[in-house]
This record gives sequence, C-alpha cells and structure tokens, in this order.
Amino acid sequence: MNDTWRAIEQWAFGEPLSRQPGGLETTIQPTWDLPPWLVLTVLLVSAAILLTVYWRESPSAARPWKVLLAALRLALVGLVVLMLYGWTVQRHRTDLPDVVVVLDDSASMGLVDHYDDKALAAEIDRRLAAVKLTEATRLNLAKSLLLAKDGELLAQLGERYNLRVFWAGATARSAGGDQQALQTAVKQLAADQPASRLGDAIRDVLEAQRGRPTAAIIVLTDGVTTEGKSLAEAAQYARRKAVPLFLVGLGSDQPLRDLRLSDLLVDDVVFVGDLVNFDVQLSSEGLSGKSTVRLARNGELEVLAEQVVELDPKGGLQNIRLAHRPDQQGEFEYVVEVTPREGEANVENNRLVRKITVREEVIRVLLVQAYPNYEFRMLKQMLQRELNRDQPAEGKTRGFLTVLQEADLEYVDTDKTAERLFPVSRDELFAYDVLIFGDVNPSLLSPSIMQNIYEFATVRGGGVVFIAGPRYTPLAFRDTPLAPLFPMELDTVRIPDADTVVTESFRPRLTPLGLASPTMQLADTPGDNEKLWREQLAPLRWFAAVPDLRPGVRVLAEHPTLVGDNGRPLPIIALQFVGAGKVLFHATDETHRWRFRSGDVHFARYWIQSIRYLCRAKLLAAGRSAELTTDRDEYRRGEVVRLRVRFLDDRLAPQADDGVGVVVEREGGERRSVALRRNAAERGVFEGTAGQLADGKYRSWIASPTLEGQPPAKEFAISAPPGELARTRMDAAELTKAAKVSQGKFYRFPAADNLLSDLPRGRQVRIESLPPRPIWNAPLLAGLFVLLIGCEWLLRKRVGLL
Repeated sequence: MNDTWRAIEQWAFGEPLSRQPGGLETTIQPTWDLPPWLVLTVLLVSAAILLTVYWRESPSAARPWKVLLAALRLALVGLVVLMLYGWTVQRHRTDLPDVVVVLDDSASMGLVDHYDDKALAAEIDRRLAAVKLTEATRLNLAKSLLLAKDGELLAQLGERYNLRVFWAGATARSAGGDQQALQTAVKQLAADQPASRLGDAIRDVLEAQRGRPTAAIIVLTDGVTTEGKSLAEAAQYARRKAVPLFLVGLGSDQPLRDLRLSDLLVDDVVFVGDLVNFDVQLSSEGLSGKSTVRLARNGELEVLAEQVVELDPKGGLQNIRLAHRPDQQGEFEYVVEVTPREGEANVENNRLVRKITVREEVIRVLLVQAYPNYEFRMLKQMLQRELNRDQPAEGKTRGFLTVLQEADLEYVDTDKTAERLFPVSRDELFAYDVLIFGDVNPSLLSPSIMQNIYEFATVRGGGVVFIAGPRYTPLAFRDTPLAPLFPMELDTVRIPDADTVVTESFRPRLTPLGLASPTMQLADTPGDNEKLWREQLAPLRWFAAVPDLRPGVRVLAEHPTLVGDNGRPLPIIALQFVGAGKVLFHATDETHRWRFRSGDVHFARYWIQSIRYLCRAKLLAAGRSAELTTDRDEYRRGEVVRLRVRFLDDRLAPQADDGVGVVVEREGGERRSVALRRNAAERGVFEGTAGQLADGKYRSWIASPTLEGQPPAKEFAISAPPGELARTRMDAAELTKAAKVSQGKFYRFPAADNLLSDLPRGRQVRIESLPPRPIWNAPLLAGLFVLLIGCEWLLRKRVGLL
C-alpha cells in the first residue's frame, strides 16, 4: 500500500487499517453476525419493491432513469444493511514470528572463486566496494548482502520478525545482540571453522526454535557439508516442522581451479648413476591447456627433469614419470612441483618432497666366457672401465674380474681382470654379486662348481646373466645342475646353423614390462626411451629361438616379427626369479652392436643398469630385511592409502604373488588386514591399497610372511579435509534440492535481493486484545449515505418525479 491510500484510510476511518506495525495485528469484525440468507433476502425484496414502485411512477420519466433511480435507492438500502453489521476495528498485540539467519563460517567460505562471467565479477566487485571489503571470498559475499546500505536487510528483517542469527561451522552458535551489535559481529566474522556440519546445524537451530513461531530460516552458504547430516536431510526435518529454508548459494558451482600432485613413488636408496624414476599422479580441476611438472633438489634452482602435460579439465588422474641420474653420493631432498596457474584455489598441493639416499658401492662382477668373441671383448672393456674406476693401479682389481676358459696361460699374467680358474669354493663364489655367463663350456665346470652357482642364485640371492652363443649356451647346459636356472625349456631351443650367414636384422621391441623395467631405460624420458629402442639402436642379427618359456618368466624385449609355435613373439631378453636370486637371459650375443655410432653410451648404460638391478639387495639390505612404506604420511578422509612392501633381500620374498599381508590398526580402534600383490616388474615389491578409513592415527605392519625381529611398520594419519578443500565447488544441486524439499527457495548471488519480498509473513501469536474501535459510523459511510440521498433527489427533480 502506498502513502496516499494510507492517508485516505486515515481520513475515512481515523487510522490506516492496511498498515501492520510490528507486534500488532489488525482485523475488522462485525458486532452483529447477520445470517447471509437474511441479508440476501432483504436486498432482493427491496430491489423488487423499488423496481415496482419506480415502474409505476409518472410516465413522463424514461425507463433508464427509473432503473438508475431504483439502483441508487437499492444502494442506500445496502449501505444501511452494511452499517447494521456494526463493523469494528479489532487490534491485538502479538508476538512477532521468528526468522533465523544462518551464516556458514566454515573454512571453505574463505575460498575465492573465479568467475568467467565478467559482468558478474564486476557486480561482485561493486558490492564489495560498497561495504569496504576487498577480497571476493564467499564469506565476504554474504557480508555484502547483510551489510549493504548500512545493514538495511538486517534492519527490515528486524522490523517484520523477531530476528535471530546463528553461525554454522563445526557447530551452530547463536549470535545475540541488537542491530548494531549484529552488524559488528558480521563484519568481524572469519571463515575459520575446521568442519562444515550444515545439516546438523540447521537441525540444532530448529530444535532451538521449538515452541517458537518460525516463519523461515535463511541460510547463506556454499552448500559444502563435510560431516554429519546433509542439507537435504535437514530440509526434510524442516518440512515436518513447517519451516521453509531460503538458501543463498555463495561461490561458483564450477570446479575451482586447482592442480594437485599425489602418490609420489620413488626408491629411497639408489646407486650413483642409477636412473631414478619419480612416479607421481597429477589431477586438475577447472583448468585446461598445458602445464609443466618439474623435478629439482630442494633449495636449488637447477631443473633436473621436466614434463609438459596436457591437463584434463574433468579432473582425471594422469601418471607422470620424471627420470634423473644422481651423480654424487649423499642424502638429498628432491622436490616434484607443478607450476601454479592463475586463479588456483590451493597451491600447497602443487609440490611433493622426498628424501633419497644415493650410495657409491663396490659391485663384484665375474664375467665368464669360453673364447674371446666380440661381446666378451666389448663387455670386458666397458665393465673394467666402469666398475674398476677407483681400483689400485697395481695388482688385481677387486670389482670386476673375468675367466676366459680357453685363454693362454700368459693371459692371466698380463690382464689385471683375468682369473686363472673359476672360483672353486662356495665362499669364494659367494663373494661376488653378479655372474655373467657368456658362451661357456660346462664341461670345464665340475658338478660341485655348478651346484655352487645354482645356490649362488637361489640361496645367496646373487644375480646371474646367461648370454646365448653359437657353441655352448644354452643347449650345452641340458642335464646339468644349472638347467633350472634357465628361463626356458632347453630341449626346444633352436640355434642358427654355424654355416648359415644371417643377413636379416631386427631391433628388439620392448614389452609393457620392459617399458616399466629400470634396466631397459636407456633414455631419460619414457617417450625418448621407447623411440630409442624402436628407431635408433643398432639392429641385431644373430639370436637363439626360445619358444617355450617357464611359467612366471618376465619378457622384457621380444622379436618384432617372429613368433613361436604358441603364437607369441620370440623373447630376446627375459627375466626370471629363482629362489632368492634373479636370472637375466639374453637370446643374442650382439648387444655390442649398440655401440655403433654412439660409443658406449647405450651399451654401457644397459649393462650397468642391469648389473645394479641384479644386485640391488646388496644396496638395500643394511640390517633390514624389508621395508613398509606409504605414499604419504597424512591423508584426507576418503583418500586411498597406498601400501608398499619391498623385500631388501629377495630371498625373503614369498613365492606367491599375493603372499604379503599387512595389518592396518587405528589407534584405540578397529583393525583390518590388507592383502598386497607382487609388482609385475620387481619380484621383491608388493603393493596394495586401503580405503574407507575413519579419521585417526594408524599403525600398519607386515603380518605375513613372518620376518625375524620386529616386523617393519609404518604410521600414518587420516584427518578431515582442512577447509573442505576436498570439495571446492558450491553445491548448487544440494541447495536446490533442500529448498524444494522444505518448500522454500534457492537463490544465486546476487539474485538474493528478492529474498525479503519472498519471505512468508509467518504466524503471529496474539498476546493481548485492545479495545475495539467502531467504524460502522465512520464519516465516510455517513458522507456516502448523504451523497446517495442527494443524488437521488436531484435526479428525481430532473426527470419530473417531484
């Protein structure tokens, strides 16, 4: 109602009846309750009498005038009947209904959203400037609504309702005080609550309003609930209480811009010169295009490796591998970091740090060959240079030695690496880490020596390399104690005829296991490595056909075109785990060809990596039998914990691929068992996951197999997401559903300007009735009666009825 109409009401009835001041309810009631049928009968009878009388009046008056005069007289009768009701204005003092404002102050309300709509972004900046706020956090958006125009919204709510304000975070807290105190409290409010229990908070507010007439609950929030009941569940409870929810969504329901690195897996102890792979997962939300992931040492500017990644805007996980070869020993902290992007909500998850120990160890290798072919010569030359760098200038070397079965006696005296005989005693043989058997004549090895070699691999856990040759290996080892070490059935092996000239060449093709194996990484990145094997390595010619492999053998490289009787490609390089040791088999003796046009770069890298892989237990087994690790020490609720067990001595690794069990126990709570499975590329590594863990501190340990001493253990913690950063979008769907269920309404910012006009009036509780004020005798009604009488008299005179 406008002011003009209220002025008319004041003149006609002595007061503006349409105005409803706070705490006062106005009704208009009759003094006498006349039956409607009686009133209708009086009006009909009066109309009939009046029409009859005027119809019989003087014929000088036209018929329309008579009808008009009858109508005026009937209006007079109706006015009299209306006044006979004895209408009065009844005033009642009332208790105003409550309206509750719930303001979310959880930490997610401190997020700053990125808005693609430039007009909306400009409007937000304007509103924030009007209330002297700068940062466009979600909480500041709520403040701009409540504090605009000197708190006009709060003031108007206070006039129409009993206004109550609550903060909602981990709990619902009442914010009391007058209008000025509320405005001050809103200005000072910070988004610092560690959890968001919106559903529980609204239920608590409804319980606090028990017995009070509540018109509506206004909720200013981003809709993110991290604990307790959901908003939709609270809305169902509100509907049963007949209290609608009016929800104002703050923030953007588009995914917040964020890059996140997780699940960093890397060996914690490596050799100097090893190719160390840093495997990490990258997820992205709300971002597209390219981004760069870099590897560096903590505190240093030099980038050791980097990879440009095409981001997945849907948030899918991408596996990233960064490779680095440390060139000095010591303990180093490595940092994997993705370059932050403009508008990222959280840059703390853009980097991961891991400490790695780099060691320089003396590796003892024995190379055995019957005759000096090219493979032996090139391998001897390279290993002597690489493994005996720090050896004394005089006397025999300690790292790399050779046995050439058909050598002259003088050869041993002139070559520093040469040994006259193969080690006879078990202890002497067990002092080596790796044995490399080229084309070896087994007839020059006694049965006891061959038994020692077998136990060197199966018991000691040493590494053995067999290189196929045209004379002896592998066919000559049938029916010997070493036959079980070979990864194939020796009876089906086919060797090219010695008189046949091999002219067709090929490049070995890496299998998926080979692509993941550390021994086959000849380049610094996976893409470059695959291209190197496919296009750049010098091709090979001679090889032994090995069609029937033993179960469990891992093929690392295969022939690109030829297949065996079983339809599978013929293996060129294969790996077998035998007892505690590893056996690497080469179906060719031409890896020296990889030196063509590149020198020893690829040839040396392959062999050094293979040797280090075969003797890895020497590097890791420093008083420990196994280690249990997790990819992180702290997890957020809902994240999966990745467990990894590495047996530092492969002899202790169980034969079964699922033979490792880990117990995960919550501090003072439940315990569960997790089965781990063997990694396809490493025999001594078992991996598994544990999910759906409750908040708390956890301790995990290896339960099976049984190890000597205290079993390896690892502690980690599960906690609630800080600032609900696990969910960063405004949950518009949940807010809309809650509004619909409670029969309220959902608003986006800044459409919340319509909030006040949409609120229901609520139910007022009458406290006291004031004395009634009669209006049946109001001046307006008396004036109307006189006006009707006068009009009738003038018309009668005009038409000649007087």
